[in-house]
Amino acid sequence: MPKKSRIPASQSTRRRPRDIVTVSGRGVRGYFPSRKAARPAQFESLIEEMTLRFLETAPSVKSIATQPRVFEYKDGTHRWRYTPDVAIEIATADKTVYLEVKDDGAFTRSSKAADRIRAAMRHLRQLSESLHIVFRSDLVANNLQPQLELLFRTRPVRTRYRADIDATLWDPENGTCPTAEILQQWEDAQRQCDELLRRIMRRDPDDVLPVSIP
Repeated sequence: MPKKSRIPASQSTRRRPRDIVTVSGRGVRGYFPSRKAARPAQFESLIEEMTLRFLETAPSVKSIATQPRVFEYKDGTHRWRYTPDVAIEIATADKTVYLEVKDDGAFTRSSKAADRIRAAMRHLRQLSESLHIVFRSDLVANNLQPQLELLFRTRPVRTRYRADIDATLWDPENGTCPTAEILQQWEDAQRQCDELLRRIMRRDPDDVLPVSIP
């Protein structure tokens, strides 16, 4: 997952997000076959893959971009860099929303992780940008992920990206329909994913961050 890092203040601020899908490195890495992503949707952990699966299912999500951009800002004499995990566009909102995906134990009072993400949120707020935190517990509640995994194994594979399709349909490229049972499961999953996204969006990110120990 993307981290906040320190770079020299004299270094150029024109940076591109790193390519996270590489042969080396730890963790699960790969591409998610998203119909909502103009560029390949990349993940580097199972939690990020689960996040992409839920965002792909949520009908309110119009577009998805992974490692979307780098935010740089100064802290004292140093310049810091922060890259959100995912950016989404929501049908009911006329702006981009950024998501940080974390395991539930990622933020502790004795670590600097909470301070770093809190500083990144302050910077994004100054730019009138929104950053929300998605936890593993959000993604696995109510047995959601096994349901989504089964549906995506059954759903027709996406073809080349097309901006003119309705990605919320079961098979927007070819117009095929699943069985009545599968269609009901798909519609139920869409409703659950939209409800999950609304809960995450309503939650104040500051409320889920512990107060660090001085």
